[in-house]
Amino acid sequence: MSGEPRVEVLSPDDVAAVEALRAMNNETLGFMPLSVMEGYLKQGGGVGIRGDDGLHGYALYAVQRRHVRLIHLCVADQFRRSGYAGQLLDTVVRAAKERRVGTVKLTCRRDYTAASAFWRRHGFLPLAETDAKTEGARLMTWHLGIDGAAQQDIFSSVASDDKVKAAIDAQLFFNLRASGLQADFLADSLELYITKEMFNEIDRAKLDQRERSRSKALAFPQLNHDADRMYAMVERLERILPSDRPSEESDIRQLAMTATSDVSIFLTRDEDILNKAAQIKCVASVDVMHPDELIVRIDQFIDSDAYQPVALSGSSLRWRRVGDDEVTRFRSGKDLLGPHERKGRFNNQLDRALSHPKIWRTEALWSEDRLLALRSLRCEGRRLVACLCRASRGRTQGMLTEYVAASLIQEAVSRGCCAVEVEPHGTTPEAKGQLTHLGFVNMGGKLVRMCPATVMLEEGLREATGAVFDSVSLEQLERRCSPVALQGGDTNSLLVPIKPGYARALFNTRRAAGDLFGADEKVLLRWENVYFRKKSHHRMIQPPARILWYESNKGQGIIAISHLDDVEIGQPKDVFRNNRSLGALGWREIREMCGGSRVQDVMALRFSHTHLLRSPVSFASLKGVYRHHKLNSPVVQSPSKVPPEAFLDIFRLGFPTQASA
Repeated sequence: MSGEPRVEVLSPDDVAAVEALRAMNNETLGFMPLSVMEGYLKQGGGVGIRGDDGLHGYALYAVQRRHVRLIHLCVADQFRRSGYAGQLLDTVVRAAKERRVGTVKLTCRRDYTAASAFWRRHGFLPLAETDAKTEGARLMTWHLGIDGAAQQDIFSSVASDDKVKAAIDAQLFFNLRASGLQADFLADSLELYITKEMFNEIDRAKLDQRERSRSKALAFPQLNHDADRMYAMVERLERILPSDRPSEESDIRQLAMTATSDVSIFLTRDEDILNKAAQIKCVASVDVMHPDELIVRIDQFIDSDAYQPVALSGSSLRWRRVGDDEVTRFRSGKDLLGPHERKGRFNNQLDRALSHPKIWRTEALWSEDRLLALRSLRCEGRRLVACLCRASRGRTQGMLTEYVAASLIQEAVSRGCCAVEVEPHGTTPEAKGQLTHLGFVNMGGKLVRMCPATVMLEEGLREATGAVFDSVSLEQLERRCSPVALQGGDTNSLLVPIKPGYARALFNTRRAAGDLFGADEKVLLRWENVYFRKKSHHRMIQPPARILWYESNKGQGIIAISHLDDVEIGQPKDVFRNNRSLGALGWREIREMCGGSRVQDVMALRFSHTHLLRSPVSFASLKGVYRHHKLNSPVVQSPSKVPPEAFLDIFRLGFPTQASA
């Protein structure tokens, strides 16, 4: 017996079924880009009624600050008059109650009489109407107050479609496609306008552009401004803005028209106007902003969870997506430019990233209020591409550049990418030395770093890297493309126990992020570091070697892999003096390690190319690997050698083929 149709939350996997049902009702619902539809589903804004034979109906909605906006409500023809529409609407209303908003709002054509009757039956009120896109049709806005919300609150809410309205200048109009302002995710949130002055701007364009631009402008929404007030506003703006050229006069008239309309945002990339934004706000009550600022603001509002900071070490270091209030600071370029770099080149890269926040994830590294670095990245197939990879100027710029590049490698590994690619203008020319030190090489004008995170044959890796590493040894090849495990190599592998506190301080940023006191930021940012320990097993611990770090206590298991670069053994004072710029221990801790003795030798293990495993290998899994290869149980209380065949299996466990979600 078939089951009863059920209401359930839809997921992005349902986008094809939703689109198929929408397409059957295209006349009343209209077109919606798949990416926009998928965005609603990703945010939990989709519910459906599903039977054994597929999707019978669906509703799409968006939770906004003061209301829930119902985007689509659709039931297949053969299931109408079954009460499904009411069930879907009730589910949306419950979602609004759970989020404690007072209103559900929707827009619908006035001539859709059956739909209008449905809205009235369910308590909606028609509070406003505007012209629809179809000539002669009218678009109604319906409101439903929830749980006895005050009637005045319903009527005082914005009765239009609640889109952000903004006027654009001529430069943006002529280059609208590249500005990011027409991205699919903005379709329900942003409405752009031009002023009548735009036709004067078009008239100054080249002949082949004029006709095309006039047709585009005639189809564009135009501002209705107060002509009487506009001329007085022009005089006020002329006191703060230059007006020597025709284009400058046009800029002033466009600002004045915006100031005397019901639109309060003016978008421009003109630096002279942006620099006077505060004065224009005082004189004309218009918010002048760069388009990146508005795009990021809307994205931050729609997807606020994506803008939550990610702590790297307690409350000290954190990655945070660039917010709308930071766009102006970053575009000034003063923090991140190279010594001889032009600001324009940097801003072009920044604009490209910020204007497309659904494509590029742009994040800054902060230490409290101090900006340390910036990165902007996206996945393209199995490559992680960075159009920005920069560190703030200062004495630590080299170390910070290395860290940002290393963070890209770690990000690529966690996402299942096998290479990192930094675009030509993504970093400063001065930083290329640091990137080369990490294994980045020039491939086709781009800086590329392989990080396969898998077990490979030497021939396969050399083929993937081209001829750039033909002359390096097998051990060096593995380092420069870490994390990777090459079959048939003779590099030793060591299992080295480390206390959780030392792991947190040296490299375990996952644990450091949840630590109350955090860790020394300079230690966590280094690509190379030192682990101090008592002298023991020194004949075994010899470079070159791999280190599998086994976090003792609490049963964490193997959490990371590094390459051992050097080992120094000697008197505590001498070893500490030679390595005091590295490592997480001070002189007092080293003395305590030696029981207060200054004569007992200590070891400094210098290591680099550290990568956290995607999946830590527990002691039980480790024992299983040794048992499979008929080996004695692994020794984890002190350093021990890992047989080659066991190392490869441990590596496979630590870096599963598919990245974790």
